[in-house]
Amino acid sequence: MASTPLAFPLTTCLANASLHRSCVVLVDAHDRIIAVLGGVPPGSKGKEWEAVEAEAAAAAMRCRESSTFTEAQKHGRRGEFASRTVGYGYGNGRRKPQNYKVSGRANQRAVQELLQNTAIRRISGFQNALFNTFCHKNYVEHRDTNEEVQRKQPELRANFLHSAFAATTFNLGPLSFSPPHMDPENRASSWCADTNMGPFDPDKGGHLVLWDLGLIIRFPPGSTILFPSALITHSTIPIQAHERRYAIIQYSSGGLFRWRDNGFQSDKSFLEKATAEERAEREASRSSRWKLGLQKFTRWADVCRGDWRGMIRTAAGLDEVSDLSDLEEFPVLHPSKRARCR
Repeated sequence: MASTPLAFPLTTCLANASLHRSCVVLVDAHDRIIAVLGGVPPGSKGKEWEAVEAEAAAAAMRCRESSTFTEAQKHGRRGEFASRTVGYGYGNGRRKPQNYKVSGRANQRAVQELLQNTAIRRISGFQNALFNTFCHKNYVEHRDTNEEVQRKQPELRANFLHSAFAATTFNLGPLSFSPPHMDPENRASSWCADTNMGPFDPDKGGHLVLWDLGLIIRFPPGSTILFPSALITHSTIPIQAHERRYAIIQYSSGGLFRWRDNGFQSDKSFLEKATAEERAEREASRSSRWKLGLQKFTRWADVCRGDWRGMIRTAAGLDEVSDLSDLEEFPVLHPSKRARCR
C-alpha cells in the first residue's frame, strides 16, 4: 500500500452524533481524511430529505422505464443493472476530452429530465458540499480543471451547475448492486461521490463494502459516501428480490487532469513536441506525483481547528512536497471514536 495515499491504521471520527444523520470520516495513520460517510444534510428537517430521496428514486425509475439500453449498459463489470453515464471524460482511446454519448432521442430526453429533476440536483449539491468541506484542495483542483477544459472546448457539457465533477453515472436498477471492483479510470488521488436511493431495507442489504479497509458500511437510502474508488476495492451487498435500489455517482476521469497538465494535449502529442529540458522536467515530476496527490487530502486536525481548507499548513510549508513535511509545527489531533468537529 506504500504507493497509495492510504496508510493504516484507520481512525473513525464522528462529525455529528446523530446515528442516521451522522457524518463520519475515515482517517489514516497520518491524519488524512481518506473517506467520508456523509449521511444526509444536517439542515434537513423531519422527513424532508426522505421526500427528496423518494422523488430522486422515482425520477430514476421513470428514466429507466422510458429508456432503452444496450446489452453492455445492462450487463457491465460493475453489476447486472441498467446504467447511464453522462458528462464528459478523457481516456479509452479518445483523442481529446469528449461528451459521453447518449444515443436516441427518447434516451436523450429521459436523461435530460433526470438531470433537471430538483431532487437529483439537490443530491448533487450535497455531494459537492461534502467534497468541498472534507477534501477542499481536491475540490478546487477538480473545479479549476473543469473550467479550464471547458474554456478550451465549449462543446463539453456539464451535468450540474457548479459541480466539481465532470461525469455522472446513474445506476438505474432495478437491483443495483456490484461485485468487488475498482474504478481505475477515475482520478486516483481523489474521491467519487455515491448516493443511493431505495426503497430497500438497509439492515438487510445495500451495504457498501470497502475490502482493502475491512469495512462493511450500512448505507441507507438517501445517504452519501465519498471515497477513492480508483484505489479501494469496493462492492455493494445485494438487496432483497422484491426491493429496488438506484444510485447517483459523480466522479472525474484521471485523463482530464493529464490532458490539462500536458498543455491540453495527449501524452503522445506532448512527448513528440517536448524539448529535452521539458522531458527531463516531466520525468522529475513523476517521482513527486504521489506526494502531490497526498497533499490534497485534508487533515482531520485542520478541520477540527476550523482550517478545513488546509491553508495554515500550506502557508507553513508543511505539505508533503515541502522539505518541512516531516516536521509538524502543529500538534496532530488523534481523536477517539467520538471526537467531533466544532
